[in-house]
Amino acid sequence: EEGRIISESYIKCLQSDDDDAHDEIDISALPIPIASSLSASAMKLLSHSYTSSPLSKSVLLSLNSLLVNRDGGLFDNLPWSTWSVDPDMKERDAANNVVDSKYALGKRVAYQRFMGKDWQGRSISLTNMAKRLRYMLEADEESKKDSGSDDNMMLSLSQRLLELEITEATMFMAECEKNLAIANASENDDQYEVEQLEKARARLQLAETSLGELGGTTTDNQSKPQSLILSILDKLSEQENPPPYRGAIGYPAKLDSKKEMFEDSVLPYSSPYELLKEILSEQLNSEVIGCVLEQCSLLEGNLVVGGSLLLKRKGVERTTTLAGETVSYSDDDDDYGNEGVLPRSMYVVECFSDEAIGFAMTSRLPILVQREIYERAATKDVELDVMQASNVRNETKSAESLSYLNRIPVIRLFDDIADLTTQVEGERVLSKSQSRFIRIPLTTNPSPFDGPNQGPQSSAASNGPVFSTFNPVASLDEFDTLSEDDKVRLLLKLESFKGALPRPRAVKSDPTLLDNMLVPLIDETVRRQYQIRDAERRGDSKEANALREEISPRQRALEEAQAAREAGLEERALQLEEEAELYKALRADVTQDEGSYSRFLDRDDWYERETKARIKRLDKKKFGSLLDG
Repeated sequence: EEGRIISESYIKCLQSDDDDAHDEIDISALPIPIASSLSASAMKLLSHSYTSSPLSKSVLLSLNSLLVNRDGGLFDNLPWSTWSVDPDMKERDAANNVVDSKYALGKRVAYQRFMGKDWQGRSISLTNMAKRLRYMLEADEESKKDSGSDDNMMLSLSQRLLELEITEATMFMAECEKNLAIANASENDDQYEVEQLEKARARLQLAETSLGELGGTTTDNQSKPQSLILSILDKLSEQENPPPYRGAIGYPAKLDSKKEMFEDSVLPYSSPYELLKEILSEQLNSEVIGCVLEQCSLLEGNLVVGGSLLLKRKGVERTTTLAGETVSYSDDDDDYGNEGVLPRSMYVVECFSDEAIGFAMTSRLPILVQREIYERAATKDVELDVMQASNVRNETKSAESLSYLNRIPVIRLFDDIADLTTQVEGERVLSKSQSRFIRIPLTTNPSPFDGPNQGPQSSAASNGPVFSTFNPVASLDEFDTLSEDDKVRLLLKLESFKGALPRPRAVKSDPTLLDNMLVPLIDETVRRQYQIRDAERRGDSKEANALREEISPRQRALEEAQAAREAGLEERALQLEEEAELYKALRADVTQDEGSYSRFLDRDDWYERETKARIKRLDKKKFGSLLDG
């Protein structure tokens, strides 16, 4: 309600020449900062979602790239590989198993849609050209009854389409004959190839027959060629295997309706989010039922807002006839080719906060805010900036000629503006008041963590070690003392960590999530001890014994050194620890298990032992201070 008041007051201020007639309206708001590197693109997308004005194809394509080329955002996190409908089971291997997600085509299809593929009413496929010609004939019949010359023109166009169909059918038949010859040469089952060849021959015969009938007609009988043209166009526009959704790979182009071809093809969408909404409905057979702003930082005292969309799978629409009447119903048992994804299935799509807001404005959905965010950050007092609105009005001729950025109401904070724009996720919280500010997400500004992989790599990096030598966790006891905040900061500093951090919501539902991400990246001796302890806690003695048998020589030396020290054999313990250090020096990466990478990257055992022995035999007095340190 407050947003509506601000919007209406802003419009009145732009339309009025009297600045004194408008008071600065105060409301409460939740300010969410956006990094400067993303603010321009985010504001473009939000402004078009706010105005809801139809866009041309050229303008929309320039905006689409801002949405799909955002790493870790809404487009990347949608379940394209598992929720893209596949009623014909095309994304299966020879054993009818679902192909690996990295080979699925769902995300590629969606990206091509955003790049303009299979645009409504713009297809030049043979079926859509025939359909367009039929629509034009129908419109011409309604407007003109005496169109003998038009009939001749349509007759000529139909003949050209049939000639094109004959050419394509001939090429298709040649390809089928080639596939049949290959199948016969390899002594494989050729039943499928024979069926395809018969279809190709029937397609060619139909086109040739239709062309012959069309060529034998004259314009003396006006109704005969007209009806013949319509029947031929209907045959040409038939699709034996129509696509399940627009842009599907391996299918013909989707057949456009009359409205899509002549109306929706001009200004169909008002923002990339509206196109995304259509793709979700068609390709994923789902709808967004909720837009949420939630806490997305695991760092202590850091309040960072991220967005989430709740995706719900729709049922498969079917029809049946009951008592002579056609009835539509939703089939809730059909997974549409997606294993385990039944109607009413839910999926949480994590995204950036501005993406959730933009999609909510486009879909006219309420934005839900997590209680923790509201209670910690509360709301800030803001007001409509009448002075800035007046400046915008003076720079433009009318409210209709405003740029999209200026159509969003201009508001300003009363105070704390400096703190709101400088607080970044990851900076240490120095006071309780700082924990109440919403910070800029770390993913948009990684400078607080100047770890090995946080900045651009220099050319000199190639001269360093093959693997990172950063190994902060030296024992299981040290690992157990790590807090949640320590684990997050450690993951961000590890060069080998390439994934994305989970949100507090995910960690709350699975407390071992951070451990599962960190354990594979720490010292292999600590990892083995953690795995053995975990197996013992689960009562899996078989796995625990198998893990003990596979311990590395370095870990065995460390365990024996600890046992010797507990027995009072300090000299023996020092020898074993020295042996463990030797094994550590041999390894290129002590965080990986032995055998997980090429052994040629490790140093030779005999060479290292001879080198250490040669160093011990040296008389350091002869070299002065050269060997010190």
